[in-house]
Amino acid sequence: MSKAYLVGAGLAAGGPSSRKLIGISFGDLNPFPLRQIRNRRAYHLEKVRLELTELEAIREDFLRERDTSPDKGELVSDEEEDT
Repeated sequence: MSKAYLVGAGLAAGGPSSRKLIGISFGDLNPFPLRQIRNRRAYHLEKVRLELTELEAIREDFLRERDTSPDKGELVSDEEEDT
């Protein structure tokens, strides 16, 4: 922190107040505002939830298809398919 910034904030003359230092550190100098972090977190969380919903639907379709198929989900090698 520069001396001019400290003087401007009233911290250099009478000794630093912890509240003022915390305010400067987490408010004025913080490059990541908490509101922006919350908004991005909410956006990405919603995106992940939608993807999980889609994956769950795909999984249910797969399981349903596997259960109703005549071979009951048995694996067949490529060689067995050719015969």
